Amino acid sequence: MSTYAPQPSRLSLGALRLALCAGTCLAGHAHAQVAPAAPPAPPGALEQVVVTAEHRPEYAKNVPIAVTSLSGRAIDNLTSDGEDIRALSAQVPSLYAESSFGRTYPRFYIRGLGNSDFTYNAQQPVSVVYDDVVEENAVLKAFPLFDVQDVEVLRGPQGTLFGRNTPAGVVKIDSVKPSDDYSGFADINYGTFNTLNFTAAEGGPIVPGKLDFRIAVQEERRDDWITNLNPYARYQKHLEGYSDFAAKGQILFKPTDDLDMLLEVQGRDLDGTARVFRANIIQPGTNQLVPGFKVDEVNINGDDTQQEGQFATHFTINDEIGPVRLTSITAWEHANTFSRGDVSGGNFVYPPPVGTAGPGFPDETSDAIPSLNQLTQELRVATTAAGPYYNQGGVFFFRENLRVDSLDYETDGVADIALYQKQATNSFGVFDSATYKILPTLTAGAGIRVSTDHKTYSVYCDFTCAAPLQPVVKTNYTGPSFNVDLDYAVTPQANVYGRISSGYLAPALDGRNVEYDFGNRAAGAYTEAQAETTTSYEIGVKGSFLQQRANVSADIYRWDTNDLQLTAVGGATNSTQLLNAKNAIGQGAEGQVDVKPVDNLLLSASGSYNFTEILDPNLVVSSCAACTITNQLAYIKDGVKYYYINHNPLPDAPRWVIDLRARYTVPVADQKDVYVSTDWSYRSDVNFFLYRAIEYKGMSLVQGGLRIGYEDHRNGLEVAAFVRNILDQIRVTGAIDFDNLTGFVNDPRTFGVEARVKF
Repeated sequence: MSTYAPQPSRLSLGALRLALCAGTCLAGHAHAQVAPAAPPAPPGALEQVVVTAEHRPEYAKNVPIAVTSLSGRAIDNLTSDGEDIRALSAQVPSLYAESSFGRTYPRFYIRGLGNSDFTYNAQQPVSVVYDDVVEENAVLKAFPLFDVQDVEVLRGPQGTLFGRNTPAGVVKIDSVKPSDDYSGFADINYGTFNTLNFTAAEGGPIVPGKLDFRIAVQEERRDDWITNLNPYARYQKHLEGYSDFAAKGQILFKPTDDLDMLLEVQGRDLDGTARVFRANIIQPGTNQLVPGFKVDEVNINGDDTQQEGQFATHFTINDEIGPVRLTSITAWEHANTFSRGDVSGGNFVYPPPVGTAGPGFPDETSDAIPSLNQLTQELRVATTAAGPYYNQGGVFFFRENLRVDSLDYETDGVADIALYQKQATNSFGVFDSATYKILPTLTAGAGIRVSTDHKTYSVYCDFTCAAPLQPVVKTNYTGPSFNVDLDYAVTPQANVYGRISSGYLAPALDGRNVEYDFGNRAAGAYTEAQAETTTSYEIGVKGSFLQQRANVSADIYRWDTNDLQLTAVGGATNSTQLLNAKNAIGQGAEGQVDVKPVDNLLLSASGSYNFTEILDPNLVVSSCAACTITNQLAYIKDGVKYYYINHNPLPDAPRWVIDLRARYTVPVADQKDVYVSTDWSYRSDVNFFLYRAIEYKGMSLVQGGLRIGYEDHRNGLEVAAFVRNILDQIRVTGAIDFDNLTGFVNDPRTFGVEARVKF
């Protein structure tokens, strides 16, 4: 039998570094957008937050969108222990993130709306926009966070200005850009499990006033720290280590005062371990870990390995022509990845004992993207003249070509099924957005986008099939997204707003259940989920109080989704099926406050309550193989039980997300100080699947961090010690439901030290 196992053509470190070096020796920064002039502030006032949620710099309190901004330094602290982009989870209101693919496939949820499907071609309703480029596939969303200016989380549909697949919101990431000011830093930290992280950046003028550059690199390493106790293991005896290198280079060319061009080149090379699944770690009849559970031990016989390569180029032009600014963003993204894991999470002995046939359960699977190519082109035209009216409009084009390979393995490690999916997606949108200041204190805004999506999908077998297993399937969708909002300045420091907005997900296709034999006879069928549309309503207040020593924002919202796309995966049938729920709702409240009670103390608190509910009295799904279901039984077919899921919450949608932060600084000399900072996040329990099961309701999780450091501002030096997951809480954060009570968990407590020098 064939032992075919696709491997990604990963970029070598040398080639990646050479490409990025070449990029920084050519030409590129987006037009330097200047923040609005700040009005005079009283002594000790908090800095007013500026965001670019509407493609232009504005004070956050004047933007009629629920948006939270995290500074680049806050991001550095969250990822100091080597955590990837999932470190953003529960750090702002209503945001949650998780992954069953480790460091390569983050899934985001905003206000409870997301998609827990693990397939590489699944659509996500939360968009990640990195340096103004949409990262559509979840693999692209995993690009590391380093040398970041800030991260903005925009909650609610953003379908007018940010295009397709944003009905839940947007995570907007902006890198530090080149400028005429020469600056840089080098940062190194070392911690638990021999975790070593190095980040450095440098930028400044090549030709002052005309040509600037910036280049940044990050190298993250961690030793394998989980021991595989299986004496028959033929693969790794130790797991969970990784080597992750990423770099990005930018060049800004400014031939005139009105024209600038930015070229960006970035790439990543990851070699690590797939998500470590652990069999029977949940106590039956409870959602607690079994007694004696050890986070640093497993007992598996399968392989766990993961690699990923990414490469991207972005080219941005900003040109002021008379009363308008023309912006063109052209981007090409490429990725390949391979992930092979022991999904049973257990030890099926191989070779079998003498005299027995041994188990034949195929307990390993692998998924790979040999090739993912994404091309996007956005063209925007915005007015620049001062006055009560502002308008921006344009067109957006998206093309993606994707191949996904899927293999199952028998217990001897030999592949017994090899399918590959091919998907091509083309999307085109035309949009326009306008605001008008009706009164000095009242601004109205509206926007609309009309999008078309075309998708072609097919499934092949890799051993003998030359043609698709079934006819090629195509979907088409055309529809509008819109927003209408009002913003009223109650005082010069406080605004109230109201907003109605919409977004969509294009139709989805899946063929993972197509069966075949080596004679090319195929059975089974594709499943399709039709387009999903979401409409959201929210009102909020934002402002500065207490002599501008307190910034406050709060909102209440409700969203309604028609034809919600769902995936019923695993269970006793070990199958995958795309579904549409007739309707789903979400409603809740969000709030955030930053306060500076005294000059050396900064306190922050944020929180959200998110209620979600599936509304479809006729929708049923099959159950898990070994758990305690609490939903109503619908029927039994071929020995499999099916349950109603009406009124269930959405998967991975915690009702409560709370974040607390504090930083206290003690001056010890001129421009030298000692500080203590801490951050704490809480998310309430979550359902892992569409049905309700006692065992598959993840317990609430509290994550705390502490940092103690010394800063010499004159010389740009900082040294610190830190700890993450202070309470050492270990929770099941996801599960596999088709065979046993298999789950995966979060990382334990980690410690580290860090040194950073800025220039």
